[in-house]
Amino acid sequence: MLKFLSLFSAWLLLSGSSQVPAPAFYDVPVITEKSVGKARIGMSIAQLQELYKGCTFTPVHLLAYGFDDTEAEPSGIMVKKGSRQLFLYFADWQTHKKVAALLAFHPAYKTARGIHTGSTSGQLKAALPAVQVVPNMMLPEFQIAFVGDVETPGLEYVFRKQPVLAKYTMADAPTKLTAANGRISWIQIRSNY
Repeated sequence: MLKFLSLFSAWLLLSGSSQVPAPAFYDVPVITEKSVGKARIGMSIAQLQELYKGCTFTPVHLLAYGFDDTEAEPSGIMVKKGSRQLFLYFADWQTHKKVAALLAFHPAYKTARGIHTGSTSGQLKAALPAVQVVPNMMLPEFQIAFVGDVETPGLEYVFRKQPVLAKYTMADAPTKLTAANGRISWIQIRSNY
């Protein structure tokens, strides 16, 4: 028996099948209606940067994420750990000192119902049966799903360059999500100010 265990151990080592645990996720893996990880709506930009020391902060134009962004300077900041995108934030328009929006990109961030970037529209509908979807008429490559109303949507599930997710009957009118084959591109939270 000892000879068998020795041979089996040698085979495991030579075959490279040693199990190394996956590294822990860098951040708190939670999305709420006010936060992504440790970042939250209304916190100061300085506090956010302090919490995410060791990450890179790259300016980005928000037009690529469906927001009206015609300024020459990028107004969004992508936060990355290594080569992985964690989230994007942008500051409030008045003072530029507080977080006004967060867009979660890393699939480790999950809502209380287990929805994350990469979840399907079918999984979203199963988790949130009242979910509605609306196309962005200015930027038709975007469709946004949410529960609630257009003025206060709470969490928004963005589908970029996806198949049609519903039978749209009127421009900008939210309708029931029907397609199951879309994949969430990111989840966003915006402040009400």
